[in-house]
Amino acid sequence: MRKTLPDVASYLKEIIVPVSQEAYAINPVYANVALEENIRYGVVAFRAFLVRLYDVLYAIGDVYDNSKKVAHEYENRITLSVYYPFLHNVSTLLMNIGYHGKSGDEESLICGYNIFNSKLPVSKNLECLQFLMSCGICFEGIDINEKKQILSDIKTIKITYPDNPTMLTGLKIMAIAELDHGTLINQDVFLRCDYRVLKKDETDVLSIVQETIKTLSFEVQDFILLLHQRYLGKGLTCIVEVKGFHIYIKYCYKRKDIWGINASLRNGYHINVKATKTHEYMDTINKFSPILQELIAKGYGCGRKREIGHCDGGCRGMPISLDDSVLEIRDDIQTWFDKEVSCL
Repeated sequence: MRKTLPDVASYLKEIIVPVSQEAYAINPVYANVALEENIRYGVVAFRAFLVRLYDVLYAIGDVYDNSKKVAHEYENRITLSVYYPFLHNVSTLLMNIGYHGKSGDEESLICGYNIFNSKLPVSKNLECLQFLMSCGICFEGIDINEKKQILSDIKTIKITYPDNPTMLTGLKIMAIAELDHGTLINQDVFLRCDYRVLKKDETDVLSIVQETIKTLSFEVQDFILLLHQRYLGKGLTCIVEVKGFHIYIKYCYKRKDIWGINASLRNGYHINVKATKTHEYMDTINKFSPILQELIAKGYGCGRKREIGHCDGGCRGMPISLDDSVLEIRDDIQTWFDKEVSCL
């Protein structure tokens, strides 16, 4: 079943990075934007604005959900421009406002027509402005109801956010972080308000794991944190990748993924296992829960190469849903991972 725009809004609200009370040092590359304290306050205000935006999108998103394209059944990543173009257009407009906007005073940004997408018709650009107005942003210098106007003729647009003008600082800093400093393995920092990319010092990976699994039950969170500490102690490394709002926390031996934690719009939260030594401990596997035995027997890898004849999601690894049902097989999972690691 296709995920709707309200579904996307709900998911983005889940994975938005929690507010930090830490007075973290800001990377010097952002020093010319604002004072460190103002940046931190601005990011908190921008995060609150995004939550408001997602609430509005959840409430009325069906009106703007005109795309009928459906992601592949086993796809973890989502491309907004393909599957949810309205949100992509809104996000692009917001980033352009932050990136190109100049501070007119302490409570506004001054922009030109370069904030608009020239490939979109005027009506689509105005539709995005109208949506942002419903989220509390104000625009002066443009008639948002005039669909026959030439946007390139507009010289100055004044943008304000009366409810909390500090938000504009956060908007600017996160737009710069996305457009100038985004990486292949940490994408979409803007809509997740991932302030951690602004920090001078690298964020401890444990806190990222904790923030990623925060929506799961406390018992499941405790189990994941136990696995995290256990396999770091056994020499695995933990690497975090975010691509297309797919969060993948993987535990690796050298360059090989052994297991990982996935969060995605399409497939929810699950453990992902890429065990390759199972033939060396079949006597142990035969004592596992039938659920795990069946999963391991299925194996992983491309379904066509495994002679199944079609895609069955095997390239992702062997998935285990991260709901309370995982607690019934937690001991078997730990034994499985212990055996796999001991064979490496």
